[in-house]
Amino acid sequence: MASCWSSIFNLRRYKTRDDEPLLEPSPTFEKANGVAGHVSQHSSVTADEPSTTERLLDLRRVLEDEKLDAYVIPTADAHGSEYVGECDKRRAWISGFTGSAGVAIVTKTDALLFTDSRYFVQAAKELDSNWTLMKVGLKDVPTWDEYLCTLPSGTRVGTDAQLTSSTFARYLVPKLKSSGISLLFPFKNLVDEIWLDRPPRSAAPVVSHPLKFAGQAAGEKIANLRSYLESSKLADGRTPSYLLTSLPNIAWILNLRGSDIAFSPLFFAYLLVAPSELILWIQDNTLTDEARQAFEEIGGQVREYGAVWQDIKGRTIFANQASSWALVQAIGESNFTAVIKSPIDVAQAIKNDVELAGFRAAYIRDGAAWVRWAAWLESEMKKGSQILEWDAAEELTRYRKENEFFAGLAYENISATGENAAENSSVINLTTPYLNDSGAQYLDGTIDTTRTVHFGKPTKEQKRAFTRVLQGHIAVDSLVFPEGTTGLQIDILARRPLWHDGLNYLHGTGHGVGEYLSVHEGPEGIGASLTFHSYPLVPGHVMSNEPAYYEAGSYGIRTESIIGVKEVTTRRGFGDKKWLGFERFTMIPIQSAMVDFALLSTEEKIWLRKHNKHCAEVLLPIVSSDKRAVKYLAKQ
Repeated sequence: MASCWSSIFNLRRYKTRDDEPLLEPSPTFEKANGVAGHVSQHSSVTADEPSTTERLLDLRRVLEDEKLDAYVIPTADAHGSEYVGECDKRRAWISGFTGSAGVAIVTKTDALLFTDSRYFVQAAKELDSNWTLMKVGLKDVPTWDEYLCTLPSGTRVGTDAQLTSSTFARYLVPKLKSSGISLLFPFKNLVDEIWLDRPPRSAAPVVSHPLKFAGQAAGEKIANLRSYLESSKLADGRTPSYLLTSLPNIAWILNLRGSDIAFSPLFFAYLLVAPSELILWIQDNTLTDEARQAFEEIGGQVREYGAVWQDIKGRTIFANQASSWALVQAIGESNFTAVIKSPIDVAQAIKNDVELAGFRAAYIRDGAAWVRWAAWLESEMKKGSQILEWDAAEELTRYRKENEFFAGLAYENISATGENAAENSSVINLTTPYLNDSGAQYLDGTIDTTRTVHFGKPTKEQKRAFTRVLQGHIAVDSLVFPEGTTGLQIDILARRPLWHDGLNYLHGTGHGVGEYLSVHEGPEGIGASLTFHSYPLVPGHVMSNEPAYYEAGSYGIRTESIIGVKEVTTRRGFGDKKWLGFERFTMIPIQSAMVDFALLSTEEKIWLRKHNKHCAEVLLPIVSSDKRAVKYLAKQ
């Protein structure tokens, strides 16, 4: 998953991903690791958009009508989603910048796009002359909220309350007020007022996710949440209700899946779990008969998606702190409690035995597809074929589609060779490393894999960088640690070999992964994040292990496998705590030709040999009819 940072190494990317938007700072909430974004090949908003002149003129006319001096357009939807549907890509439409993180601010005279180093190159290409690129993170460049504070006293700033988290609104409103600036929330979204051909909201069918994959009935999950509510009674003895606004949370707890957002089996909905009520607000006619019946059998009521705003008024609500400011205002601030540690997030992150078995099976199937593809690609390169990055990525997808339970891609492929800052797909060459970061959605697991290979003779420096990344990968994978250890504590192990050579990477080391859900899931992970410090690793957590290095203007290296936390037996077992380690799900060899074995310790050499041997033993029976794949596995 992670990704190269555009200002450092601009890989040709065939996906959009981002899980640490530093652009919406909050005093109490952080997301996980930073990852790069790009122009989505499937987006209705593309880098070929016409000049934004007319759009900005139209928006400024609306600002005048609303008596506003500035308008903030974030990258968000009403559910706080990491990635948004076509209908919610307002910032991309108004600015032309299609990266997956950024905030646009339009004033009467200026248009500014705030984004971080992951997107500097992309934004510079996509923004037209109407826009000023604000390179957040560089010296003397403010964040977008800091910029608002520099506006003259008396300035009236508007934004959409549905696209603003309650936590962030509580932080920003008083901050601006102290500078004499008003933050206002018009009833309507002002971009929607001028976006005349805005795509309609997706209303794809919503289906049941079978128990053989989910491992726990929706009724049990609801009962557990009600137990939490019962233990959280208010001072006056009332039991609150819990309003779920996160689309992954709703899909998980109800064992339902949809396809309203690209690459994620999610659907637009809100869910209320009350002591004696269960209400799902969902778009009309999206639930299949089977899904509706299953929901009604556990006491659920189905209501129209837009009715939530009226129905929740006056209720006593607990909800995730990322819930929108608009919802809080509809509920009433005195009736709303923001839950910092969501019990749904915590439960969802701990995979049950059935889910873990699904991950194992899915990664074996996907490993077989990858090996067949890798053998094909290597064969073509040896023939001297001209293989475009795009074609390589498409061929891997073709192999994956042949697998049982395939349900689409988990994100757009990253298929990249060398520096590759070109607009068009480049030819994979023999002089620079080739990186593929891609994944599939299977009904029993979500895939996220990265491998870096070389089809020629790697240079000494390329091999050294690859080996340092591998050593960090091995350090995390082989770690044994006491119960209570956090991802923040072990992050340094992945970086230590790189730091030894004065190298580093500017994203987290690992993020949680969903079970046929979002490829990025929290709250667990590995990195320098306060969120990770608050959630110790426990058995059942599934996450990525992906140290990396990106040589500016030259190449990128990343090795990513998915690992799960498990209990282990140690020789002594000191103290009264359990001892934990990792199980590796990813079943794909690591190219030994890229390794500088002189840098490896004896233990590291044994780890690499065992890993590649294990992959071969597991995958050979599956790919036995593919002679290229058999040969490929034998030489790793």
